[in-house]
Amino acid sequence: MNAQLKKAVIFAPFWNQPGHVGNYRVDRFIRWLSAQAFEIVLIRAGSHTQSCQKPWGIEVTIKDPLGLYRDPLPGGNEVTKRTPNKLRRLLAYAMFNPDPGLVWANYAARHPIVLAQARDASFVLSSSPPESAHVGAALLAKKLKTRLVIDMRDGWLDEPLKPLLQNSAFQRWREGRLEKKILKQADTIFVTSELWLDLLAQRLPFVKNKIHQLTNGYPRSELFDLSSPKKRLPHKPIHLVHAGRFTGSSLLRKVSYLLSPLWMGLNDTSPKGIITLLGELEEQDKKEIMPWQEKFATKGWNIALMDALPRAQMMDFLVQADGLLLLSASHAAIPSKLYEYLLLQKPIFTSTPKNSATWKIGEGLEQIFVVDYSQPKKEAAESFLSACLNTEKKYAIPSQFSEETLSDIFIKSLSV
Repeated sequence: MNAQLKKAVIFAPFWNQPGHVGNYRVDRFIRWLSAQAFEIVLIRAGSHTQSCQKPWGIEVTIKDPLGLYRDPLPGGNEVTKRTPNKLRRLLAYAMFNPDPGLVWANYAARHPIVLAQARDASFVLSSSPPESAHVGAALLAKKLKTRLVIDMRDGWLDEPLKPLLQNSAFQRWREGRLEKKILKQADTIFVTSELWLDLLAQRLPFVKNKIHQLTNGYPRSELFDLSSPKKRLPHKPIHLVHAGRFTGSSLLRKVSYLLSPLWMGLNDTSPKGIITLLGELEEQDKKEIMPWQEKFATKGWNIALMDALPRAQMMDFLVQADGLLLLSASHAAIPSKLYEYLLLQKPIFTSTPKNSATWKIGEGLEQIFVVDYSQPKKEAAESFLSACLNTEKKYAIPSQFSEETLSDIFIKSLSV
């Protein structure tokens, strides 16, 4: 690396798209690299091609030819999106490998403004999904003759969320070839759980010496007021909250996988309570919830539905809860919501398959009460509800997901 120049390129089409969870990960990369005196060139997609100077470097927006990414309007609201069309989406994913973002990725990687701004960069870093970001980053790294860093927030062929990858052997073969090619070019690969690291290393042994586990981490506490939780009054109902989506995130995330194990812990002597399901729910979720509302009501419990809140308001709402509910239906993925929950130092009832990545974290933390939803046992729910009654209890915040620990892993893995 040229000691006189420290420049990093981040290839992230979704940057500044309202509500996109990938923003949190990229925000961390920007802060960690800035702390190492890197100038950052961030390449994003939007409605117009333009460059904008930032305290950390320069943000280059390249117009998306397909209009998949559009600049937010003043106030942070996106422009009107096209009406979702399942057939159009299916055809688009079948046509473009690995996804329709490929058009923008190839265009952006060749754009003269990008090539000029990214010249002499120490490396190009991309974060997925979408996986097309990796395609563009790999092309750009080749053109710049520099290193490639691949950040896989989710697995690619391992536990894929895309229906085509789940159901089509041809699509798995097609994307598998692309994944292998890009990961061979990569100098550094990040994955977000130990199980994803194992799955990828077993499938593609050549990644063994360049793959690193970099979990997600806590949101910055200075962005929220976490200092004023309510004092629970004796004999008042317990308030439990689940924040996030169910089948809207994955068809595997069924409401019953969370509510059924919790129900098992209720008996005639259990305290009464309120469960708030906070977030965007699909119609099938609401239908599944209705019989559970009736069932919980027989035990003096109310299940309420509440629309999603902006992140800061959501954290304020969670601060006032007595206990938190988490569902993880994946084997290798760790829900980003877990890190927000841990920061609140409240009991967390976690329903997840035994020996999943989330299970392994929960086993080692007093704050988390894990249950396997395929073979639930009532003891987990009983212990959790008992812990919710003790609002004076403050759990230690695990250091392994802190900003300091994760930034150290990130920088050392890059060998910068």
